[in-house]
Amino acid sequence: IGQAIARRITIITEDGTVIADNQAVPGEMENHRLRPEIITAAARGTGEDIRPSETLHTNLLYFAQKIQNANGQIHYLRLAVSLDKINHYLNGFRKAMVASALAAIFAASAIFFLYARNQTRPLTQLTRFAEAVRDGDLSQRLRIRQSGEIGTLSSALNSMADSLGRLIGQARHDHGQLVAMLSSLSEGVIATDTRQRVLLSNDAAKSLLNLDAAPVEGQMLWEVIFSKAILEAASQVLASHARRHLLISPIAGTHVQVTLCTFGASAKPQGLVIVLHDVTEATQYQELRKQFVANVSHELRTPLTAIAGFTETLRDGAINDPAVARKYLATIEKHAGQLSNLVNDLLELSRLESVPGLTKQTDVDIGQVIDKAVDPLLVAAQRKHQKLAVKVQHGLPRITVNPDYIQRAVSNLVDNAIKYTSEAGTISVHTHQVGSHLVIDVSDSGIGIPEQDQIRIFERFYRVDRSRSREMGGTGLGLSIVKHLVQVHDGTVEVTSQVGRGSTFSIRLPLTSPPA
Repeated sequence: IGQAIARRITIITEDGTVIADNQAVPGEMENHRLRPEIITAAARGTGEDIRPSETLHTNLLYFAQKIQNANGQIHYLRLAVSLDKINHYLNGFRKAMVASALAAIFAASAIFFLYARNQTRPLTQLTRFAEAVRDGDLSQRLRIRQSGEIGTLSSALNSMADSLGRLIGQARHDHGQLVAMLSSLSEGVIATDTRQRVLLSNDAAKSLLNLDAAPVEGQMLWEVIFSKAILEAASQVLASHARRHLLISPIAGTHVQVTLCTFGASAKPQGLVIVLHDVTEATQYQELRKQFVANVSHELRTPLTAIAGFTETLRDGAINDPAVARKYLATIEKHAGQLSNLVNDLLELSRLESVPGLTKQTDVDIGQVIDKAVDPLLVAAQRKHQKLAVKVQHGLPRITVNPDYIQRAVSNLVDNAIKYTSEAGTISVHTHQVGSHLVIDVSDSGIGIPEQDQIRIFERFYRVDRSRSREMGGTGLGLSIVKHLVQVHDGTVEVTSQVGRGSTFSIRLPLTSPPA
């Protein structure tokens, strides 16, 4: 029977002795009186338990029933089934149920979908059309042929799309023209609405305000501009509708003049326009003019004061003392010479700046130009027992320059080297070719130039040591003249120096002739 029903059958006597089992030898089995299912069956008539079988070593579900025969003898009939088999049957049942349910749901969904699709197809087309219009695609049109409200609605929406397309096309054309005009302006322009939200801006405005190149449209003005003065003026102009002008201190080195005004109806403006104009060059010219006037006045005052003082002293009686008179006259002559040199240098600078290009360009041997510049200064070098050497690289190409300009530039540099080099020092002029440039190095073993002064020594009237420079007859314009003379040849002049070890001034001239 156990084999037929695929169950384990065990017969147990009242005292727990196993007398029959279809899957084990009864004589080898333990007493079952204390098995949980047997204890429960003895008390209630039936009992059950789940536990591993000590005999078969697998999880089993036990069910026991108390049986009493006609003679009054009590036995227990116990059935056991493996839980693995039960789970297998249950899983199969569940899978069948799930498959049946899914098949039913799928069939119902397919039927419902086909029905709903047929009923809602016009609404779907209307929705897609509305989404396309929302996203800016006005090329789509509805193809609904139904009558009634939906047909009328589709015809109206198609007409609306046509009108919107024409309006947007015209707006894009106008906006393109506006952007093109703004882009071509050198002035910066920023437009905002009344809430100060940026509507448009051009590249010039981003450059003048040192902003990122990323688009700023849609951002608040305070997120774009970090100038407190502009933001305060913007609020005031929107509140009062009055035009405002202000000058902003340098932003990334740029001076900006700002004009703010509203646009739209005067009673109810639609927004704000900010116009930015770069006035850096005009501001710098104004500052340079002030500095130049101050420097010239200062440079003229010193020798004029000395001349006037010594003249007054001579007039008061010192002229009667020959020794003192000669000394004072020599001093007057020295300061008069400084005035003459200053005036000559100023005239030279003025002439260089007024002439737009080079004049008298000649194909010259640079060695001969260097010799003409150095020869007049040999006596001055010998007077201080200095060694002045000229070295010209062999085989240098001829160069087209204004020889008078180059001669003057080299002469100024060599003259400075003699002045600021001590007794028995060395000075050298070395000319050589580096790539497509001709380089003239004027080196000395003089006092040198501090690093913080090297970037300014080519400025007008700038002196590292003013008292020493005046004592040597310098005007503070020599290196400025050198810079101008070199720049008109599209060249550059640089300096490398160490205090106490000397300086080297390098003139770099392109071998190709600059345009006249």
